[in-house]
Amino acid sequence: MIRDSVFMLAAFFLMAAINYAFSVALGWLLPPEQFGQAGVAQSLLLLLALIVGSGFAWTTAHDIAARGTNDQTRRRFRAAWVANTTLGLLLAGGLWGAYAIHWLPLGPHYRAIVPLVGLTVILLAARSVVNGAARGLCRFDAIAVNLIGEVFIKAVGGLVLIALGTGATGVMAGFVLGAAAALAHSLWIVRSARLWHGQGWFDRQVVVVTFPLFLGVLGPALMMNLDLLGLKLLAPVGQGDQLAGFYQAAVILARTPIFIAQALTVVLFSHVAGSAGKQRGMEAWEHGKAMAIKAWTRLLLPAGLTLILAPETVLSLFFPAPYRVASASLQVAAGGGLLLALVTLLNGVAQATGRWRQPAAAAGLGLIAQMLVLVGWVPRWGALGAAFSLWVAGFITLLALVSISPALFRFSSWKGFKGIAREILRPSLPLLALAIPLLVLPNGGSGVRILKLALAGLAYLGVLWGIHERADPAGNPPSVIQQLASVLIEH
Repeated sequence: MIRDSVFMLAAFFLMAAINYAFSVALGWLLPPEQFGQAGVAQSLLLLLALIVGSGFAWTTAHDIAARGTNDQTRRRFRAAWVANTTLGLLLAGGLWGAYAIHWLPLGPHYRAIVPLVGLTVILLAARSVVNGAARGLCRFDAIAVNLIGEVFIKAVGGLVLIALGTGATGVMAGFVLGAAAALAHSLWIVRSARLWHGQGWFDRQVVVVTFPLFLGVLGPALMMNLDLLGLKLLAPVGQGDQLAGFYQAAVILARTPIFIAQALTVVLFSHVAGSAGKQRGMEAWEHGKAMAIKAWTRLLLPAGLTLILAPETVLSLFFPAPYRVASASLQVAAGGGLLLALVTLLNGVAQATGRWRQPAAAAGLGLIAQMLVLVGWVPRWGALGAAFSLWVAGFITLLALVSISPALFRFSSWKGFKGIAREILRPSLPLLALAIPLLVLPNGGSGVRILKLALAGLAYLGVLWGIHERADPAGNPPSVIQQLASVLIEH
């Protein structure tokens, strides 16, 4: 579990570094209007990619992790692959149709962008189920390479095309190149499992089982993309692209905890599903829930808190000076990102143990709340309204999830007042050590800002490590990286 988590976390941070460098380069190479167009197109792509990556891929991962590879799971894999690829084709066609008849009023600048988004969705739909099988087989090292390779090819291809004068259209062409290469590599990863061999290409039960799982996985992921699209579509006339361009800078950073949570959930899901498949469902849930909450408290909460306490410092490291106007939006969106990260982790664990309806119902309520906030607040408050929609979506979904299944969220380790105080105090001390440098140290040049963030991070890790070693003075694990990972996400 720790080894797989290290692979996925390392992949995430490398992907994040490439994505952030790519986004920063776009911010410098493109004017705000084209940067906004690229941001809207990417959000539209992410929205559709989440649809094709939130259902059948997870069903396949659950099947193979819980039951292994046999004739039944191979047939279910093929049925899932056909269904998901067909879904991708339908979404791509529907996207172009909605744009052509002006149901999606994006404007003439998106005439070449929209077909490229659709082609990328088809490729990602075909690839996601194959990657789901690889996750069920626990081939996380190969998956990490696959994810990094896609992002690298996308970024390099997009920048080369921008240099040739293609603008936002070149950005999306880069996405097509990355998705095509990733699909080819994914097929190579699972070649030894012989998933394409056997009889039968359709299993109706796969579709039936996937629907609630699809809603539960899609909901939180959908929430973190609706804000930007809502800002583009609901902003005052003529301001959508520019507001979206500035807000894009804020939300790229605010989504960081959610992306980390998604990387961890990929690992948690497969391991918890494997344990639940061995008739240890409640034990697997309790263990997975504890790890999810500990990962959020120790790893994601400090990342989000840094964005909330020092938004201008972080923004100025990645984007040109004009984007500092997005500082307030970043503070609000980061709080919502933290809540959605926790929802993502808990949903993943619940679904891995077969609890699919509760996350689906909670996500539905969260989406309704977010859309109401977008409609009511964006026309009046602009980017702040879009950022606040993330906060509302995360809070309502988490509240609904706990309310629907209160018995699942009782903490047996919290015994009396002393136990509750201990559980609150232990994570508070490292967070206090993180906050003090962020609040006290002044801003300066790039070097001073980097030093400020580095000192805050070292202070946090130092206090956290000290508390962990005092509470659990066990022998040293094999490596420093694995030891740090165990401090952050293990018991």
